[in-house]
Amino acid sequence: MAPSSSSVVSLDGREVPYTVRRSRRATRIRIKANLKGITVVLPHRSSADPAAILRRKASWVRRHLDEIEQLRSRIPNRTFAPGARFPLLGRDRVVRVASVDRSRVTGPSLTSGDAFLLSRKRVAETSIRKELEKLYRESAREHYAARAQHFGAVMGVSYDSLQIRNQKTRWGSYSPRTGTLSMNYRLLMAPPSIVDYVIIHELAHVRHADHSPRFWRVVEQYDPAYREKETWLDEHGPTLIFDGRHL
Repeated sequence: MAPSSSSVVSLDGREVPYTVRRSRRATRIRIKANLKGITVVLPHRSSADPAAILRRKASWVRRHLDEIEQLRSRIPNRTFAPGARFPLLGRDRVVRVASVDRSRVTGPSLTSGDAFLLSRKRVAETSIRKELEKLYRESAREHYAARAQHFGAVMGVSYDSLQIRNQKTRWGSYSPRTGTLSMNYRLLMAPPSIVDYVIIHELAHVRHADHSPRFWRVVEQYDPAYREKETWLDEHGPTLIFDGRHL
């Protein structure tokens, strides 16, 4: 793991905490800004002064800190109790606990139900949070598999296996080496068209492993409005939160 340390720098009278991380893989100095704060990434043997770097980039740092504060105000405060609401395919559904054999989303399909119906027995054995996450993962596998099968047939591509994961910074990926399509279960919180875009994007990597113009032409062929979906994910992706572990 790359060594790190923490400090504080004053930028025009504003005290800004930051972390310094040294990386053997880094070839240049970078500043990262996200919900966890400011990080200066230095090549392992760099003698650069992180505080001086941040002072030189003070306007950039202040702008990104302001954007992060605005984003933080939009992050939902999740509670795990009966009556809580969580999004599924773009619509909020209420959490209910009942004496049922297995947990499920109510309704004939994921797009039509109005509740997460959790098994009282399973909740007693684990917790609402754990059982709800399990239901999200099971529902994600069902929905992603169906949509990937559909678009795979339309695009004339195939993959070998589907993994449901919880990446902090990625919604999906495709491995040409193993033929594995990996999808983030929290993407199931987004509207159906956003889910479809990510699946199209990853299946396009079956043809082109990079993000070359050829790759984007394939994406555009099957989702002409893909730029709008990218913008949606940039703006709303950080709010697709299950609990604080994903911040």
